[in-house]
Amino acid sequence: MSDPAFATAALRRLARVPLTAAVLACAASVLAGLAVVTNIALRAEWREQVEQTLRDADRTAQRLALRVEEVLHRGDQITSLVKSMREAGHPVTLTDLRHAGLLTFDVARAVFVTDARGMVIDGTSPDIPTAIADEPAFQRHARYNDLGLTIGPPQRHYMGGWYMPAMRGMARGGAEFDGVVVAYLDPATLTEGFGAGEAPGTAITVVGLDNVLRSRLRDDQLQFEGRMDTQRMLGIAKRQRIDHEAARSPIDGRDYFIAAVPVDGQPLFAVVGVASDTVIARYARARGSVLGWAGAFGTLVVLGALALWRQAHDLERSRRSIGQAQALLAATLEGSLDSVVVLRAEHEDGRIVDFRITHANTRAASMMKLDHEQLVGRRLCEVAPTIRDGGFLPNFIRVCETGVAAEGESPGLEPSLRGRWLHHQLVPVEGGLALITRDVTDQREAARTLEEQARQLAELARVDTLTGLPNRRHFGEHLRQACGRAERSGEPLALMFIDLDGFKQVNDNLGHEAGDALLLAVAERLVDAVRRVDFVARLGGDEFVIVLEGAGGEADRAAQCERVIAALSAPHVLKGRRVVATPSIGLAVWRRGEALDSLRQRADAAMYLAKRAGKGRWRAAEDAPRLTA
Repeated sequence: MSDPAFATAALRRLARVPLTAAVLACAASVLAGLAVVTNIALRAEWREQVEQTLRDADRTAQRLALRVEEVLHRGDQITSLVKSMREAGHPVTLTDLRHAGLLTFDVARAVFVTDARGMVIDGTSPDIPTAIADEPAFQRHARYNDLGLTIGPPQRHYMGGWYMPAMRGMARGGAEFDGVVVAYLDPATLTEGFGAGEAPGTAITVVGLDNVLRSRLRDDQLQFEGRMDTQRMLGIAKRQRIDHEAARSPIDGRDYFIAAVPVDGQPLFAVVGVASDTVIARYARARGSVLGWAGAFGTLVVLGALALWRQAHDLERSRRSIGQAQALLAATLEGSLDSVVVLRAEHEDGRIVDFRITHANTRAASMMKLDHEQLVGRRLCEVAPTIRDGGFLPNFIRVCETGVAAEGESPGLEPSLRGRWLHHQLVPVEGGLALITRDVTDQREAARTLEEQARQLAELARVDTLTGLPNRRHFGEHLRQACGRAERSGEPLALMFIDLDGFKQVNDNLGHEAGDALLLAVAERLVDAVRRVDFVARLGGDEFVIVLEGAGGEADRAAQCERVIAALSAPHVLKGRRVVATPSIGLAVWRRGEALDSLRQRADAAMYLAKRAGKGRWRAAEDAPRLTA
């Protein structure tokens, strides 16, 4: 049979028939059919395991891309800060900036500055070159002064270790080339935090469109040199989602399933390769339940304002130490992906009545649909009247007076923000507070979508796809709960096992479409033939069950069996032919303390006793002979 459920049901019926010459004759064909069905199911399981692996790898690659963006963003902040300070003519050295806490070395090994000739004129470490005029990256910046931040390939330091140069050009008077700022980034930070939670043999890689590796982590082993054909790798990653076949790595000769995600703003890709051995191991564990469904939903957690808080904390400490804090704060705010507004408290008669905007980044002005000049210097309630009208102003005042930060989400009330959901964070600062706002509309919508998908999948797992009746899994859950209720109430509970007589002949003579139509009709008749409190389910093939709670006495149960026989014995018209499919019914009454498997076995045995007695019969479990091994 083409449907695995039908093949499984047929094999189960044949297994219960006495060992006769007929069984021996058809055993070979049944086993062959089972082998075909099993092979189809195993292939489907392999495809599911590969697709799940690729989905997991894709999520890891996205996290890796975010990590790479974070590292490069720190390099961008370092070089931008030094560039802006030097171009503004501030007489400070890199050492001064480091002592002031403005230069941190969580991702960088060293920072240095050159003049227009490539000679190093300032640095944070003695282990840096004296000149870089011959380096191609310096020559490109000297030729094109608008390159922005460039990331070079990892290089081995002559003192040992590796570094990855992040370079930004400087201009005198805004036009003439005046040297470069170079931050030696630690390439190990690109993959920091990965590997421990991944499957053994997973390769975490950052590679550029120039085919040069930036960092590769596999089984706690780091690699910073090597090449790979990036375009070919991207083609393989795309093809694997179709053919589900592993590809061999040119780096270590192992087979992987890979996912690649571009790094925003740089010609780099975050690549995660899961060893094919891992997929094979998962597949081996899952092959015992090839007809089940498997899947896992990961939850994307966005780290909120932690980095921004640390950044703001560093800025506040720096403002107390040096007099150039305002320019530094503005540069930091512009680097934020959130809307950030710094507010100074306005007092009247000794109490706070409003706040004046002293700093605002470009994203804040864009969110309010105002120019930056229209925002800075104005009172908060003048720019956003809904803060006072909506009752939010007391929250601002409380944070400012208590020094305790607060956060929350609310719908946008300003005309420019209608229909959007915003996450607000109020952070106290000296003389006022900082208002940090992020648009979380997309995240909320994504969360709702995931919840709805999970609910739908859970419901589908408990429903028979053909008839819409509860399936075997749902039946098991309901029977367990029904026995619990019967245990507490003392009401009788009965279980009916129903098998259709002659269903195989309908399939063989009229085809599977007619068989499916017959099963649908039987399901409808069963639902109509029982009480609303009774539970009807399809176990598979032509096997149905009914759970009777409050089943009454023997006469009531016998009447119910006769009603079901009468309902199902009425003729059906399938493909223009009258077909009669009578039921054979086995009835078992639950005994207090009886195991569910025992109840099912007794009902099943009674059903087969009814089938041997002739078509359209029912038998109670008490009439069934004791089963022997």
